[in-house]
Amino acid sequence: MCDTSQLPERRLSESERCSSVNGCAVCGGKFGLIRYYSWRTALCSKKCVDRFRTRRERDRRWLFRAQVA
Repeated sequence: MCDTSQLPERRLSESERCSSVNGCAVCGGKFGLIRYYSWRTALCSKKCVDRFRTRRERDRRWLFRAQVA
């Protein structure tokens, strides 16, 4: 492990703050004993898996409507 006291302080981007190392991609919560994955996205619970799949499906339907219009 590297010593963080020697590193210069910088602002973290949104992607760095929400990475799978820090927590769930949907709710930002901590991981328990089991880590769920959907499309290579780390999630903390089955509830978050369902929310992620629902969001992905909604985005896909919206994109299809945008292409038709």
